[in-house]
Amino acid sequence: SRGYKAAAELYKTKLLAVKDDQTKLDAALSAIYEDQRARIASLLSLPDDAEVILCPSGSDAEYIPLAIAKALQPSKKIANGVTQLREIGAGSAPAAVGTYFSTHAPLLGELPEGLECLAGFEGIDGQEVSARNKDGSVVDAAAEMKDFADREIKAGNYPIVHGVFGGKTGLRDSDMPASRDGGDTCMGIVDACQGRFTAAELQSWLAQDSVVLFTASKFYQAPPFCAAVIVPGTIAKKLKSSSPPGPAALFGQDGLGAFVTDKELSPCLDGWKSSLKRDDANNVGLALRWEAGLAGMEALSASG
Repeated sequence: SRGYKAAAELYKTKLLAVKDDQTKLDAALSAIYEDQRARIASLLSLPDDAEVILCPSGSDAEYIPLAIAKALQPSKKIANGVTQLREIGAGSAPAAVGTYFSTHAPLLGELPEGLECLAGFEGIDGQEVSARNKDGSVVDAAAEMKDFADREIKAGNYPIVHGVFGGKTGLRDSDMPASRDGGDTCMGIVDACQGRFTAAELQSWLAQDSVVLFTASKFYQAPPFCAAVIVPGTIAKKLKSSSPPGPAALFGQDGLGAFVTDKELSPCLDGWKSSLKRDDANNVGLALRWEAGLAGMEALSASG
């Protein structure tokens, strides 16, 4: 297939010769991920100030907004509202409150017995909204999320509010939430992991400072487990001048370091990279899966 051939070519030309030399492999993957982020940005016609963070899966991507929220509002309690339960990935709701959702993590392997929450992500509240009522009718998730956000802000907390632009049955929430006050008061998340949106729709979400979750493994037919978090320019600028979130354990092997290394991050998170740099782990598979996804995206773009 197109994707397999692209991944095989990348491995053969850029990774095979350096796979046993950690220093050279680090350098090769850094260059590959930088190239892939740039190609994603170009293919999606992202604004120049938007940034792309690569993640192992759409569910894993949920940890990134949590960490961003902890950086932007380190003194506030975080509450995360998720919609379309059972019509989004099964791991999304548990990940949205900082807990593991599988027996394994990409860069950790099998989880130690009793490990439930990512280190540094403790104490996050959540609200789950089902996609449908028991009779099959659609829940007004957007209204519930607005009430949730208003309630959490009034309580002095920092809410993260989701809208799903196409779940597994194609259902779309009626409103894609904005980040209020440029992300200072509330963070809006658009779950566009199905990849079925227009350039104009994506531009509108970023213009309202929404963080967008995206994968190439649905519409673009990539292998499973290749995702991205698209950070709008307003929030990216704030992250550049913000201290990394704490505690230090958040970046360890029982925290965010179980899912990403420094190389998958974009420039707005340069301050996080030294804490995520590891000499014993690299996600070569993610680079290969994204290369397969990009082959599909580029083929569709070339078709006009």
